[in-house]
Amino acid sequence: MQQQQVVLNFDYLRPAQNLVDAIVHEAQYIKRKERSKSQRRIWENVPYDAYEKEKMADFMKIVTKNKIALPENWNDSDTLKMVYCGKFKDKNYLKVLQSHLAWRAIPNNFQPTDINIAFLQKGIVYTHGRDKQQRPIIIMNLELVNLKQFSEEVYINALSYYFGIIKKHCFVPGKVENWVFIMDTKKLGLSKFPFKAIQIATKTMQVNFCGCLDKLYLLNPSSSLSFSWKMVSAVADADTMEKVQMLKPTEYTKIQERIVVNQLEEQFGGTCPNLTKFWPPINIAIPGGYTQEILMAVESMKTAEIVIQAEVPASEEDEMKLQEQISKMQIKKDDDDDD
Repeated sequence: MQQQQVVLNFDYLRPAQNLVDAIVHEAQYIKRKERSKSQRRIWENVPYDAYEKEKMADFMKIVTKNKIALPENWNDSDTLKMVYCGKFKDKNYLKVLQSHLAWRAIPNNFQPTDINIAFLQKGIVYTHGRDKQQRPIIIMNLELVNLKQFSEEVYINALSYYFGIIKKHCFVPGKVENWVFIMDTKKLGLSKFPFKAIQIATKTMQVNFCGCLDKLYLLNPSSSLSFSWKMVSAVADADTMEKVQMLKPTEYTKIQERIVVNQLEEQFGGTCPNLTKFWPPINIAIPGGYTQEILMAVESMKTAEIVIQAEVPASEEDEMKLQEQISKMQIKKDDDDDD
């Protein structure tokens, strides 16, 4: 499929400088806990501790030993993120790095291809507003997620391209390096819940967008999902679960502890009209949401005939699959604890 040639300038997504200047992070936000239990949210323009530097040196020894050529734009924060992804263990570094470099080598992860744009126009994933610390808010509508409509490869390509835009243009090194994620489940039951697609998105984010998640709101859960979530929470990593909050519609006001209402759509308890145009990404802080430059560039992009498979209803899944996933999580957690 022909690649788009138009250069899209997303600089209009950047937060206002005066709002960025007002951000002051506590030390516990930048990094908390010590050694292999460390949790870090800010990676740029901040000091690294002795243990992190030691592990970064170990990582680079493995790079040298295996004669791996790192990209030209590789920096210390990239190294540290690979160390965190590898859980500070030498045995994990090579696998994590190879996975990340393989992802970097796929052009469609970074280009506005026709199919990537078709995906983003659907509203499966989009941005709207910022939280009180200027972190961008990413929304994912799980009701629209369907691997029979877009392939697994397209999900990886399109999400990678979109998350890359948000990271490059909505983040500010040392100040804003995380996003808030809202997943609207639309009361999907377990049989229709897109577990595989969520796993794809999570895997893409964990390694290639390491340390970007600040908070995840899982909204409008069905009773079956709420019950299963309790079981998952009991066996999942505590630090990860701390970032996740499941809320029913009657509890949406809790979102306002982090996000003011004029940054939220009405469907999430805010005052902004629900978005109907999802591409290009909107900046609600500027008049009209877009610059004329970006609108003209998007309009001039070639529109190829994109064949998208008609949506096929999800088949009824045996709920034993969920129990198997939970069991695997428990086994993995036990293995990690043994390490």
